[in-house]
Amino acid sequence: MKIRDRLTLLFVLCSTLSLLLCGTLLLRSSIKNTVQSSENNALSELNMLKTSFSSAALKNMDDELSDAVQRSLMVYVFRSYAENTFSGSQYVLKHGDETLYNNTGFAPDTILAGQEQTTVTVQGQKLFVAGTETDLLHEQYRIYLIRDMTAVYDSSAKLCLQFAIICVLSVLINAALILFATSRTLLPLKKLEEGAEAMTKGNYDVRIPISGRTARRKDEIATVSESFNRMADAVEQHIDEVTAVAEERKMLIGALTHEMKTPMTAIIGYTESLDRAKLSEEQKQEAVFFIHREACRLERLTQKMMQLITLTDGEEIEVRDISARELFDAAAITLQEIAERNWVDLQFIENGERFSADADLIVGVLINLADNALSAGAKHVTVSAKDRVLSVSDDGCGMPKEIIDKVTQPFFRADKARSRKGGHAGLGLALAARIAELHNANLVIESEEGKGTTVSIVFGQSSAYNLLTPR
Repeated sequence: MKIRDRLTLLFVLCSTLSLLLCGTLLLRSSIKNTVQSSENNALSELNMLKTSFSSAALKNMDDELSDAVQRSLMVYVFRSYAENTFSGSQYVLKHGDETLYNNTGFAPDTILAGQEQTTVTVQGQKLFVAGTETDLLHEQYRIYLIRDMTAVYDSSAKLCLQFAIICVLSVLINAALILFATSRTLLPLKKLEEGAEAMTKGNYDVRIPISGRTARRKDEIATVSESFNRMADAVEQHIDEVTAVAEERKMLIGALTHEMKTPMTAIIGYTESLDRAKLSEEQKQEAVFFIHREACRLERLTQKMMQLITLTDGEEIEVRDISARELFDAAAITLQEIAERNWVDLQFIENGERFSADADLIVGVLINLADNALSAGAKHVTVSAKDRVLSVSDDGCGMPKEIIDKVTQPFFRADKARSRKGGHAGLGLALAARIAELHNANLVIESEEGKGTTVSIVFGQSSAYNLLTPR
């Protein structure tokens, strides 16, 4: 059963019970007062008749009259009072067991059965019967009053019927009103249901409109609607992030597959040649050297790819306070050998600067940047620290300004032939940009074709890297 129906049913039950309880108490009190008033009027009338009759009878009675004459006179006086009443009551006059006057058609002493007054139903009539005694000339007479109360009780029954009709109409009208009111009030819940159903089908941009009266009332339903919208925002944002990561991962895997195709084709070709063709010893050595070089390239490619994916997935970094000298010493172990082998002048310049950084990641960036400089044909490479900036500068071939905003894209290479020959897959700057972002730093690239390139990590700035035009 829906909430709307439950609320309506609960309201109908509560309103019906309250109306019945209040109405019953009021009707009972009203009917009781009406009947009591009619009975009191009848008793007052009986007492007035008794007083008037006794006074008139005593005036007209005489001890010298015979008993028959006295009774006839008494009956005459009683009849004159009994037949002139306007209340519709009927009377009975008895002396002992002898009935002197009776215009009712009933035996009141039998009805009363020793009581002073009572209300009974006789032949479909509601009768009020009361009796009293009077002493006339030392003899006891009994006077009875019988009043038809049927009209009073019928009026009470009609009042009860009217009350029942009013109750039914009130309940129906109230039920319709509460059904309408609850339907309007619970309308946002219907929209919540539709929104939730839409989200289960993949439509994450559904929101519950909160405006006008809904926004002003600030009740529980409005609060739930706002919570639903916040949840939908969070879900949509999470879905967008997951989708973006999935798309990025898909692009990275596609690019990796493309990059692996060439060396794998070459490796397969050389292995087939070694297996099937008759090669000289020199050719065999050349083939083995090429296979080894391409395998190493694939290893570096997969390692960088895994590192980029790991960093993209939000792996936490271990940041600590470290001096520029420690970073440079760690990088020099690898770079000095490479520089000597390529006849490159490599310098490290620092003045006691310190950085909050993950040492392994930053050292890896410095090595990658210096390796890129060597690939660009540089003969002088300078790794320096100043204030909050780590820089790698070279006098290599530089880059055209139109590609500077693309070089941090995975697998992008300005000179594909030279990069492939040097074993580069275009992941170095993408890794550097991501590592800088994790350190809340900017990756700033300044380059001019034919003059060289400077790549700087500027700490303490926004996480998005910045690409500058040539100096």
